[in-house]
Amino acid sequence: MSETSTIPTTDTVNALTDPDELRALRTAVNARLAALLDDAHGQAIVPGRRVRVAINITPICVAHLTGTTQPSATGHEKNGRIDVLLDESSTEAMRRDHRVHATRRVTAPDQNTTRHLLTQLPTGSLMLADHDN
Repeated sequence: MSETSTIPTTDTVNALTDPDELRALRTAVNARLAALLDDAHGQAIVPGRRVRVAINITPICVAHLTGTTQPSATGHEKNGRIDVLLDESSTEAMRRDHRVHATRRVTAPDQNTTRHLLTQLPTGSLMLADHDN
């Protein structure tokens, strides 16, 4: 870290009162963390990354779906799991997939849900999809 840069302190962050400013800070921190981890360890699955669920997951009805990883309120990222907010097309695909009703591990999205949240997916079953079209 350079001598002229300042590390934000807890007091600095607590002084922010606008939720949009906090979201922007979180987005910037997550992007920078992902870049640093990518440089050091290859591709990192951290909150804020676009991912695709791999085919090695059960239940199979969630394989190939895409979405954005989300920060967890319970901190289960430390246990190799992360939440994924599906994009609209994956939410619709999951809604139409009859296999969803054959498992208790996931629930079908409601008709009025545009983006469905899958919780505690294993990070080993996720692939980065930042550049998918």
